[in-house]
Amino acid sequence: MGKEPLHELINKLPDALLLEILYRLPRRSAHRFKSVSKHWSSLISNPYFYCFRSTKKILVLPSNNSGDSDFGDDFLNFLPCIKRGVRKDYHYIITASFNDLLLLYSEVKEDFILNFKPGFCEYCVCNPLTKQWITLPHLPFNSNKDDVIVGFACDPYSCDKEQGCKTHAHYRYKVVRIHSPTQPNTTQLRMKIFSSDTGEWCNSVVSSPRGLNSFNLISKNAGVVVCNAMLHWVDCNYEGLLQGIVVFDPFNDAERCRYIDPPIGFSSIKGSVSLGVFRGHLRMIQHPSPWSYWYGPNARSFSIWELEDYDNGGTWCLKHKVYFKDMILEHPVLAKLVKESSSPIVLLPAFHPNDEKIFFFKLRNYILRCNLQTMVLEIVDELEKTRENLVYNAKSVFLLEQQSWPTPVPPLPLKFK
Repeated sequence: MGKEPLHELINKLPDALLLEILYRLPRRSAHRFKSVSKHWSSLISNPYFYCFRSTKKILVLPSNNSGDSDFGDDFLNFLPCIKRGVRKDYHYIITASFNDLLLLYSEVKEDFILNFKPGFCEYCVCNPLTKQWITLPHLPFNSNKDDVIVGFACDPYSCDKEQGCKTHAHYRYKVVRIHSPTQPNTTQLRMKIFSSDTGEWCNSVVSSPRGLNSFNLISKNAGVVVCNAMLHWVDCNYEGLLQGIVVFDPFNDAERCRYIDPPIGFSSIKGSVSLGVFRGHLRMIQHPSPWSYWYGPNARSFSIWELEDYDNGGTWCLKHKVYFKDMILEHPVLAKLVKESSSPIVLLPAFHPNDEKIFFFKLRNYILRCNLQTMVLEIVDELEKTRENLVYNAKSVFLLEQQSWPTPVPPLPLKFK
């Protein structure tokens, strides 16, 4: 009696075992294996497959994508506007995330020559795991979109408090568009805020205890980080020196901002700054200006600070000082990347929500995972260039976390349905 063909044995594998094998494949390889059979295609096309591959329950998402890329087709094709052929000019950006919710942004430019159609901006809140989604009321097209940064804050109004609001939680949310100050040292900020309670956008003017600077490249790249349902963004002067962090609470104090000072001596150091969050603690990632890399390998580093005693003004504590020369590179490509990068700046930082040691960031076109304890550096994923969109220009990495109880997407009030 002859041996059973290999493909027959593979077909008899339980789905659980087959998925364990497929999870370990790079994303592009997994996508190609969809052509093996209809069964494999259905397994790989399922959004849950992408949630569990690579990092197990954590999905690392670059912000930029387009409906024509293989990632978008598989992961967000339940959204009507992203389905192939529905809107060919639709290109979305993942603007923010909360647990397993994503905030997407797109714009349609005005076309008065052929169709006499005004342009508009569109936001969509969705849960890729439950395939729930809602489109927010459109906003007029903004040609000066680079002068706006956006925050997405969620606040539980009903949950199981005995479980720490990790199960059966229902959230209200606000999308906050923060306009860059037009004058230096201004003490008022213009905002446009969408509330899930009212289903409407409203204009708001918010006061600041200190004069704020116009957004520059550093503050735009740092974006808005939400910690404990409050928005945080960096304030840098025209020389690129960090002056402080602006805090806005859209749920409990929507008329004013407050200000957090940087670590002592921090404002005299030139370099890029990014913000992150770990278990309700605000973190700041600082690395020197690229010019400092001329001073030797010891300058090729980045620092991670954490704000302690947040409610009482806060004290900055240096958690990690990381030197690239000390890293253990798990892949030959990494050695080449670090060696060829004259300034290996940490871009798109993100902290693992449950493991303090794990830190994600982008270098060139790779998303990397760094173990801050063992100093092992690994490749999580390679970002692809697509014809429609260059993901090299992605500004953020989002960790989409599988929840024990999925986060529902709050519907609009009845009058807006």
